[in-house]
Amino acid sequence: MIGLDKIEELFNNMKSNGVNTDSEMLYGYFFTNQTSDQLEKLADQLKGENYKFVDIHQDEDKLFWLHVERVEKHNPKSLFALNEELYKQAEKYKLDSYDGFDIGNTDPNKPIDRDTYAVPEEFKTADFDQDGHPFLLIGNAAFEQFPHKEEFCHFIKITTQYKAEENSLLPSEKELDEMNDFEFFIENNLTKNGVRNYYVFRDTHKGLRHFYLVTNDKDEAPNILEFLKTSGDQRKFDFEILTDKNWTLYNDILGKLKDAE
Repeated sequence: MIGLDKIEELFNNMKSNGVNTDSEMLYGYFFTNQTSDQLEKLADQLKGENYKFVDIHQDEDKLFWLHVERVEKHNPKSLFALNEELYKQAEKYKLDSYDGFDIGNTDPNKPIDRDTYAVPEEFKTADFDQDGHPFLLIGNAAFEQFPHKEEFCHFIKITTQYKAEENSLLPSEKELDEMNDFEFFIENNLTKNGVRNYYVFRDTHKGLRHFYLVTNDKDEAPNILEFLKTSGDQRKFDFEILTDKNWTLYNDILGKLKDAE
């Protein structure tokens, strides 16, 4: 049986790749059996439940497949519940299996619509020694497939100091939590003020945390950051905007992450 966790993982992957999973899509459902007669009976029943009959075909191993489909909207829980019902139908008609589902565009001649500006999360980490102290690096490697690099070529470098632990000069757990909240605060304020941005990578070393966002709005971003910097509502920080049309900065960091694998 296809577990709820697997369906949730599928939906999360689609969302991270820019698919609007809240929209109607074409869901296909598949059943198998050694003979076709029971599949035909199930097909007749499902037609009465607004499923569209696609075909019954026999594969090279002489196994028969029933394919039906329906345009509908699902979330992981509703699709899991429907799958449970389809497993029961397979059992009712004594089929070999309910084999699962696929998801496509409502127009079967087109791929699934996706927002190409959505960037999936594929974070990689590296931990190495620099100047005799640990250097921590984490970055999102998914930007390798991002098609809008030329537009989003302005890197926002945020620098903040932290209270370092003795010997390692790394932040305490409390400082880590506070810096994570601070990063979210910066991202959220830029987004709320209409500055589209993506989190790219960060490094932590000898009492300093740098984190980098990329944006296509080099004019408004500094205004918002300057206001946040002088408002006194957050930890102290500095910032600069680095225009890097070739994404050299990112490629250098990505190289370090790959070397650490």
